[in-house]
Amino acid sequence: MSTVEFFKADFPATLFPLKTNWYMVDKHSAEIDKYIYQKVLDETNEADNFLPQQRVYATKPRGHLRRTVKLDPVAEYFIYDLTFRNRAIFRGEVSTTRRSFGYKFAKGSQVLVHTAYRAYKASVADGEKEYKHKIQFDIASYFNSIYHHDLMNWFAGKAAVSDADAQAFGKYFREINAGRSVDFLPQGIYPCKMLGNEFLKYIDLTGFLKSSLIVRFMDDFNLFDDDPSVLQQDFIRIQQLLGQNGLNINPSKTFVDKSLEDVQDTLSEVQKSLVAIVYEYYHIETASGVELIEVEEEVKKNLSPEQIDALLALLKDETLEESDAERILIFLRSHSDSVLEHIPMLLARFPNLMKHIHAICETISEKKELASAIMKFLNDNSFFLEFQLFWLATIVEDFLMGVGIYGEILLKLYELSADFKIARAKVLEIPEQGFGFKEIRGEFLKTGQSDWLSWASAIGTHSLKPAERNYALTYFSKGSTMNYLISECARKI
Repeated sequence: MSTVEFFKADFPATLFPLKTNWYMVDKHSAEIDKYIYQKVLDETNEADNFLPQQRVYATKPRGHLRRTVKLDPVAEYFIYDLTFRNRAIFRGEVSTTRRSFGYKFAKGSQVLVHTAYRAYKASVADGEKEYKHKIQFDIASYFNSIYHHDLMNWFAGKAAVSDADAQAFGKYFREINAGRSVDFLPQGIYPCKMLGNEFLKYIDLTGFLKSSLIVRFMDDFNLFDDDPSVLQQDFIRIQQLLGQNGLNINPSKTFVDKSLEDVQDTLSEVQKSLVAIVYEYYHIETASGVELIEVEEEVKKNLSPEQIDALLALLKDETLEESDAERILIFLRSHSDSVLEHIPMLLARFPNLMKHIHAICETISEKKELASAIMKFLNDNSFFLEFQLFWLATIVEDFLMGVGIYGEILLKLYELSADFKIARAKVLEIPEQGFGFKEIRGEFLKTGQSDWLSWASAIGTHSLKPAERNYALTYFSKGSTMNYLISECARKI
């Protein structure tokens, strides 16, 4: 595996997967690499640096937002390259009694999150069977709370990390966050999850903890022992250890002796219905709400007509919560045409499910009806989140180009995304030249401005004839080094 392959493997799983970055890494990685290591990281060259990044908000359950940034192509390539080259420092679990899962490389490629999470769930279940008591907790706003110098010093202290990489690490995170020392670690991409997961390994390694078993997935901790006083003492020690790095436990997600059986006893009526409809389904709650509850593929593909009808009936429940709707959609993915009539309701009520809805739209056969349903949703509502608009544009690009009223949808998304730069960039990078989009992009390109709107517009020109495309990129390319890199990439597509 290479840096480019690492990036490509993770791309579909990221929060805001812009094709501009895909094309840059796929077609232009050698030039990006040269620019970073010969210009940006050259201490004698003060003209080139990592740029401050665009703030974005992804959706979480119950109306909460996940604050992060969308990395530009240079910044995104670098963090994948840096972590890939230093992948040896991201190790496995400390021991069979100090277990940690996920976000590392094994056998030449990154460990799949779903695979790691299933192993984590199994380990938690084993701990509940073996020990009488358990404390479960997570860190409050973990990624947003890490302090720049703590992570930098941890990385620099690794024996396998070169001085050059250590300095580059500090410079990178300082500059992409415009000098702020907190809230600097991007979320939703695998290399940063590797960093966040491995940074907490110091808890696993400490010799002061006495619990018989500790199981961790990122910042979700589970302590097991037969003696509740041992667990309580370790819970206090871990808080003190975390406090040395300015990290705090989330009180609302701390549970004592809350087992899988306890969770099953307190399931909602909808969740109880799910258990009754899909017998292999089970629910396990994690401290930080990692939404990776999976069902075996054969279960999803072998639902009976009666089970499908029962699940569709549940979707109509006015009290349906996002977590329940998400699980229903997981089951119904192989029966997506049945979900079509529910798309407007799902879009309106569950913005957190946009990636699930995207996956379902791939296999909906009635594309014109799908386009009409999306347009109705856009016309009937007045408030939208950037995450919704971004993924609706992605649905149009991936599944609806040339179908029905797709052009009207793109224009509507462009209008609605005036306050959301990344969602608007998603629309602009789609290589549709009709409906006035060629002229819209031309306005951004001819000024020579250097931001996401012009970068995405440049990539969106790639379907033009070469002469017309090259003319449109001429003045844009002179605006900045980033503009030049992107314009050269656009000429290759």
